[in-house]
Amino acid sequence: MIERMVLFGASGDLTSRLLMPAVTQLAEAELLPQPFTIVGSANRDWTTEEFRQHIAEALKEHSTVAPAARDAVVRMLSFQPADVTQPKDVGRLIGDDHPDTLVYLALPPGLLTSVLPALATSKLAGSDAVAIEKPFGTDLASARRLNEILRIQLPEPTIFRIDHFLSNELVQRVIVLRFLNRVFEPIFNAVHVERVEVNWLESLTLEGRASYYDGAGALKDMVQNHLMEVMTLVLMEQPAKLGPGSHRAVRVEALRAVATPTAERMRRDTIRGRYTAGVIGSRRVPSYVDEPGVDPDRNTETYASLTVDVDNPRWAGVPFTLRSGKALRADSAEIAIHFRPLPQYLLAQWPGVEPNALRIGLKEPYVRLTTTLNGPERTAERRELEARSSAPRFTAYAHLIQEMLRGDPMLFIAGDEAEEAWRIIDPVLNAWSLGDVPLQEYPAGGEPPGPAFATASGA
Repeated sequence: MIERMVLFGASGDLTSRLLMPAVTQLAEAELLPQPFTIVGSANRDWTTEEFRQHIAEALKEHSTVAPAARDAVVRMLSFQPADVTQPKDVGRLIGDDHPDTLVYLALPPGLLTSVLPALATSKLAGSDAVAIEKPFGTDLASARRLNEILRIQLPEPTIFRIDHFLSNELVQRVIVLRFLNRVFEPIFNAVHVERVEVNWLESLTLEGRASYYDGAGALKDMVQNHLMEVMTLVLMEQPAKLGPGSHRAVRVEALRAVATPTAERMRRDTIRGRYTAGVIGSRRVPSYVDEPGVDPDRNTETYASLTVDVDNPRWAGVPFTLRSGKALRADSAEIAIHFRPLPQYLLAQWPGVEPNALRIGLKEPYVRLTTTLNGPERTAERRELEARSSAPRFTAYAHLIQEMLRGDPMLFIAGDEAEEAWRIIDPVLNAWSLGDVPLQEYPAGGEPPGPAFATASGA
């Protein structure tokens, strides 16, 4: 089991807000190896004591565990300044004769092409691992380049490409529902399903993330990685074995079956929007372009919708729509599976009966099934059945760190999986950059924008 973490980017927000609080959860549950050490590094002239103080203050704000567990994690910390693009610095941190180590790259994606070659000169072995935060690349070409570097220059350590939406909790929620209930899996196909939606819609605005979000937008921030991975859990076939190889293989095959979006249908199948000034609840919200740190000339979208087709026998003809947006009237984070309408002869007897829908929460652990029950005087009534699984014990990052320390890659993105996601998104990014799909506007606190008028060729 891995006994040490070397954390590049240790001064960043990800470390303070998510990684270290996750480690404290594992420490309190006594799930960390003993002994376990964390070496933080950044391009800052901190001492170990200053780094410990920085993390201790962050844990007071972001960690919910007992003070004793927080103090124990702080004592595990040390710090060494380094330039992560310099082989000599990287090699010094990792060391020649080192314990089994997880090298965690909590760094901007633009640094990876410089960091990975520097990392390749260190003495990493097959018992070590490297964790890479999303996004993995900025387009298909860059993802292929990163995979090539990893394959040729870092062939020995296990590579963990992180997408926290593939945490154990969410994967288990969808997989257990599908494959441990005979009533559901037989109807996950085009015979019974009319359409599928994966929504991550928020009333939140930028919340101080302009430095990252304005350069990414809703499509890259949520759809290309998170929502694409959620979609694979619905698309995928049942794994042949309960292991990482089979599970990752069926996810990759699911993405390969998604048709590449075409230029002719871009206006019909994609929507991009940006919020203007408005009111969310009792809070007045400025227009996105007036948010601090935003460059209006970038035309960054705060709402993105993409509908894709699937070219396989199970899902042929069923559209899958992925949506993400900010500053909307209400929050909605769920998978919504809409079943086909009843035959006409039944609708003639019971007019107004709506199709069933199965909803699986992405933030909250619910499963909701809309059903039709008998009402008085030979009528039919619509009712929603809800079940909730137990609340998760750990955060998504605590689950993922635990799996990395165990060396289990099942909940992480495979290299070709990352490439397939970019293969789907690249044509959309290209069309949007050329202005083929207009940037619509919607008021903060309102509804998301609808489809633009299709051109004659895209109708």
